[in-house]
Amino acid sequence: MVLIALFHIAAGERLWSPARNLVFDAYQRFMPRPVPRFPVVIIDIDERSLAAFGRWPWPRTRLAQLIEATHRLGTLAVGIDIIMPEADDLSPNYLLAGRPDLSPALRDALSRLPSNDDVLAKTLSRVPSVIARAALVDGKAKKTAAANQTPVIIMGESPLSYLQSFPTELTNIPEIEAAATGRGYINDTRENDEIVRAMPLVLVVNGVLSPTLALEILRVAAGEKQYTVRSDRHGMLGVQIGNSFIDTDRDGRLRLYFSPAFAARRISAAAILKGEVQAAQLANQVAIIGATAVGVTDVATTPVAARMDGVEIQAQLVENILEGSRLRRPPSAGWWELLGLLAFALPLILYLPRFRPVHAVEIFLAGTALAAIASWLLFRQHFLYDPTFPVAANALVVLMLLFAAFAASERRRRKLAAALEEERTERLRVAGELRAARDIQMGMLPDPRAIEGLPRNLDFFALLEPAQDVGGDLYDAFMLDEKRLCFMIGDVSGKGVPASLLMSIAKALSKSIALRQRLDVHAILTQANVEIARDNPESQFVTMIAAVLEADSGKLEFWNAGHDAPSRRSVNIAHLDSSSGGPPLCVLDDFEYRSDSVQLDRQDAVVFFTDGLTEAANSAGELYGRQRLDALLENITRDSTAEQILQEIVADHRTFVGTAEPSDDVALLVLRWLGK
Repeated sequence: MVLIALFHIAAGERLWSPARNLVFDAYQRFMPRPVPRFPVVIIDIDERSLAAFGRWPWPRTRLAQLIEATHRLGTLAVGIDIIMPEADDLSPNYLLAGRPDLSPALRDALSRLPSNDDVLAKTLSRVPSVIARAALVDGKAKKTAAANQTPVIIMGESPLSYLQSFPTELTNIPEIEAAATGRGYINDTRENDEIVRAMPLVLVVNGVLSPTLALEILRVAAGEKQYTVRSDRHGMLGVQIGNSFIDTDRDGRLRLYFSPAFAARRISAAAILKGEVQAAQLANQVAIIGATAVGVTDVATTPVAARMDGVEIQAQLVENILEGSRLRRPPSAGWWELLGLLAFALPLILYLPRFRPVHAVEIFLAGTALAAIASWLLFRQHFLYDPTFPVAANALVVLMLLFAAFAASERRRRKLAAALEEERTERLRVAGELRAARDIQMGMLPDPRAIEGLPRNLDFFALLEPAQDVGGDLYDAFMLDEKRLCFMIGDVSGKGVPASLLMSIAKALSKSIALRQRLDVHAILTQANVEIARDNPESQFVTMIAAVLEADSGKLEFWNAGHDAPSRRSVNIAHLDSSSGGPPLCVLDDFEYRSDSVQLDRQDAVVFFTDGLTEAANSAGELYGRQRLDALLENITRDSTAEQILQEIVADHRTFVGTAEPSDDVALLVLRWLGK
C-alpha cells in the first residue's frame, strides 16, 4: 500500500495519464458541452466557396474582400487562421513578369495597380484583425522584434520556465505582419496519443512571451493594447485582459470542454461574399476565417471527434474562455485521489479478512461505483477527478488480500486433501478387502453346473447376488450319497460384513452337520441352531430351508426355519408351506425342528428364494411380490431347464426394479425332478 502511494506521488500524474484520459474523454463523449449561444462564428472557406470562387489559395484581394465583408456584418474582431509567409503570386507584378506578350499600355496599367498583399494589408489595418503564426520546434532561433509581439505585463514570478517553448516561428510577410492589429500562434498541444485535449494561451517563442490566436482575438475584441500574465513560483495563475481574468493551468494551458462541431457555428465564405448574410447578423461576435475544404484543411483528433478542423478547435477555445466552461484539474487533485485511495483501502485491509471473498468483491464494486459517481458529478461541475487510479490500486489491494486468503485456503485445502487422500487410501484398502471377501464368499458357493455326483434325473441351478460387496444370503448343494441330494438356502438378518460372516458360519456348520449325519438328516437344523447361536455375538438370526431330494422316488423332505415357502411349479403353482416349521435359527436355542415332505411329479420344478426377490422395490416404491413370481412361473414351459427358469426370473426381476438401487441380497435356487 505504501509503494502504491509513493508511486502516485512521484509519477502518478505523468505515467497514469493514459488511463485517466480514457475516462475524461469518455465523459466528454457521453456528455459534450452544451452551447446555448455561439459567441464565435467560423467563416468557412468550404467546398461551396471553392466551387463559387475558384481553387485555393485565393488571391489575397478576395481574402481582403471576405475580411471586410465579415467586419461590416458587426463582428468585434476577425481572426485569420491562415499563415501567408510568401507574397501572393497572383499579384499584377507577378503576372507582368510571366507575360512578356502584353501590350505596353496594358503593362503600364497593371504596373500601377497595388499588389494583392498591399490590398490585404490596407484591409487589415482598417479592421480589428488578428493574423496567425506558428511556433516551430525545428529551426534556428531568430530574434523576434519587440514591436511584432503584443506588449505583456508580468505580475509575479517569471512563468517562462513553465510554458511550452519554441526556438523559432513561421510568420507572414512583413507588410501583413505590420498591418494586423494582433498576431497570435495557432499551435495546439497534442499528447502522445495525438489527441488535442488542451490548448495554450501563451507560449515562449525564441525566449519571448507570446500570445496565441484565441488570446489575441479576445484582446483585440476588447480593444486592449496589452495583456497581463499573473504567476507565482509554481507557474502561471492566468491571463488578464482589461478587467477580465482568465485562469489557466500552471503551464499556461486550458483543458477544453468540447462540444460537437455544430453547423450553426459556421457560415460559408461564399455566403458572405455573395451578400447572403443579413446586416448586423454577426453583431457582438468574433469571427475566425479558416479553410476547411477537403485537401486544404488541417485536422486533429479530439475527445469528441476523430477529425476536427483546426479552426473549429480555435473557436471552441474562445468559447471555453468566454463561457468559463473549461475543464479544471487543480494541483490538489492528485492528493484528493490519494486520499480517496486510502479511504477506500484502509477499510478493505481491516475488514476484508473477516468476510467471504464474494462479500469482498461486493464491497469493492460498491466503492468503485461511489468513486465513479463522485467523478461524474464533479465533471458536471467542470472538475476532473480521476477514479481509475484509486479503483485500480484498490483492485490490486483486493487481489493481494484475496491471494493471501487463497494461499491460506490453499494450505487448508492441502491439509484436507492429505486427510482425504489418507481416507481414500483407507477406503480403497477396505474396498479391496471387501472385494477379496466377496471373492472368498462367492468361492464358498458350489458351482451349480458342477455338483459332484448329481443324478441325471435331477436338474439343479442356483444364483446369489449380494446387494453390497458381501451379503448375508446363502445356498449350498451336495450329494449325501448316490441317490440323495441335500441342499439349503438361507438369509441372515442384516447386510454387509456382519451378515456375510454369519452366513459363512451358518453354511459351513449346516453342511458339516449334514455330512456327519447322513442317515439322520432331520437333526440338521436343530443342531445347526445350537452351534450357530453359540458363535453369534451380534444376536443375529438366520432364516433357512434345508431339504433332501431322493432321485429315485422324487420325494422332497424339507425343514423350514422361518423362511419363505418355496414355489412348486407342477400342473398348477403351489406353495410348499411347512406345517412343522419353526422360528429362524438363533431365536430359540433349544427348538427341535421337524421336517415336511412332498412327492414331486415328473418335470416338477421347485423354486427356493430369499425375501430380497419378492421385497425388491422399483423407483415408484412398488414391490416385486410373490404374486408376480407365481404368474411368471405359470407362463414358463414345463420343459424349461432349471437354469432357464432361474434366468427368466432374474430377467423379470431386473426389468421390474429398473434403475432403483438394490435394497437386499437375492438368492435363488431352482430344482427339477425329471422322473425315474
